[in-house]
Amino acid sequence: MDLPTPASGSSAERRLHEIEEGFERELGALLGSVNFSGYSDRARLRADDVAIRGFAGGKVLEAKGVVGGLIHQWRKAHIPEPTREQPFPPDDAANHLRRLQEFESRLAAIELRIRSAAAPDFDVVWNQRADGIAVLEALLKADTRLVTMARDLAMRAHDLTLDQIAADHSFHTLSPAADAVEAALRERSELLTPR
Repeated sequence: MDLPTPASGSSAERRLHEIEEGFERELGALLGSVNFSGYSDRARLRADDVAIRGFAGGKVLEAKGVVGGLIHQWRKAHIPEPTREQPFPPDDAANHLRRLQEFESRLAAIELRIRSAAAPDFDVVWNQRADGIAVLEALLKADTRLVTMARDLAMRAHDLTLDQIAADHSFHTLSPAADAVEAALRERSELLTPR
């Protein structure tokens, strides 16, 4: 570990140990087999950040894929092929399709924001400042929340049915989950924004 070492037995040392044992273990379990060092190693800082954003972005992309597949099925069942007599779909079907596609686009935009989010700077995450431990703890909490919310979004997407897509109920199920991912991403971004 490249962290500055607090005086042995100090409250700062005990707090760091609690953070590493708590949030790092929780994040490691959420990330599965990804080797995550909890931002405690300068050499692995970027790899840890890529692991967090890659996992969270992947879960949002997974949700988008499920939604896109259901939209495709709904479109095949409810929007007829254009003909000379009816070149355009009925207005209600076209409007419903547009709303579904807008939601799918929203998921794509969330995934892009996760993948392109600012990476933590080691000097910000862990440095000689007195609040270094608090910054590390806040980042690990924010990352745990982001990963948890992204995984929840993917799980909810897998529970969707074609009937829910047809009835517009998908928004009642997935919109709050998408909102939660965006809120977690904002929390993380605010934490990493230089003050």
